[in-house]
This record gives sequence, C-alpha cells and structure tokens, in this order.
Amino acid sequence: MSRYLGWVSWVIGVSAAAVVVYQLVGKDTEPPSDTEIIIRNEPDIYAEDVLFNQLRADGQLHYRLQADVIRQFDREQLTRLTEPDLHLINPEQPPWDIGARHGYIRKRQGPDGSPEEVVYLRESVELVQQHPQNGIITLRSESFYIYPNRQFAETDQNVMIDTEVGRTEAAGMKADLQSGLLNLSSNSGQRVHTIVLPEQFKNS
Repeated sequence: MSRYLGWVSWVIGVSAAAVVVYQLVGKDTEPPSDTEIIIRNEPDIYAEDVLFNQLRADGQLHYRLQADVIRQFDREQLTRLTEPDLHLINPEQPPWDIGARHGYIRKRQGPDGSPEEVVYLRESVELVQQHPQNGIITLRSESFYIYPNRQFAETDQNVMIDTEVGRTEAAGMKADLQSGLLNLSSNSGQRVHTIVLPEQFKNS
C-alpha cells in the first residue's frame, strides 16, 4: 500500500463441478513441449457458478462468496475469481454486499503474524450497506483488499463514498466494516472532498 499523506475519520451507522488438470512431468534433459507449457499454466481446478459459505466457530454464517468462474492454482496457492460477489455478515451491523469484475483469494500474514485470508477485488468495485437509520452507503474504487475475518477493507486508489446526504471523494481509505469507522486519506492530487446535498436541510 502506498504512503498516506493525510487522514480523516468518519463513523457510519461448492456446489460446483470441478475439473482437475494434472501437470505432465518431462525429462530433466529435455525442454518442456508446447503442450506441457500450456498444461502447466492451466488451473488445477476450474469451476463455474460457484458458491462458498464460510461459517463462524459457532456455526453461524460468516460470509457467502459467489463467482461466475473460479480458477485455482495450487502451486501459487491462489484462486482467481470472475464476477465475484461477496456477502459479508456482521453480527452488530447490517451486512455488506461487495461486487467487482475480477479478483483473487490468497493467504497473507495477518497483524498477529498468523496467516489470514484476503480477497483482492479489482475493476468497478462496490461495497454497499443498507442501514436502517443511516440509509444506503456505497463505497466505490477500482480496487480493494477485503479481510473477511477482521471485517476490514482498504484501498490506496481513489475512492468515492455516496450516502443519503452527499458524496465524499478521497485518495484512499481504510475501513473497519464492523464498527463503521472509515479512515480517509488525501494526497497532493486528491484531497478529501465532500459535497453535501441541499435536500437534507429541507423541512428540518
């Protein structure tokens, strides 16, 4: 992630058929054939119309991830996603619905040093929450890192936040999706900028 220059804080209220591809092992003294190269670059698992349900320790649903296509590469420990849709359940807040054109899942070292799952999303990423008191909030950016276990999201790309009362733009964001705390960043090219809708002052 790139270095942030300024911060502003806000508070806001498989069941699929898998095809397994086996790699061919050639002799050490011979260069790989074109066929071997193609197979080596193919995913170990390919599936369409996939649905994953991740449960909490108490058996409650933690998140649901759907994708039109997944490609799993065991060597890289990477799962690529096409048209992913992540439904993130929050026991204390309304759920977040998160969509994008592409993405991947892999493990990273978490803040406590143990591996944690990260979902990277790119191209037309949207995070939407429908709050009973605060209305609909939508976060948009070209990329986001989502950490489902921590209910945390971050981006160093320009981000746009739309709410019932206006629109805010920033150079990046770190979001605690569980508490609703958004830390917005600025840089020399993009300051934190908010446009307030005049309708919110009517009949007040």
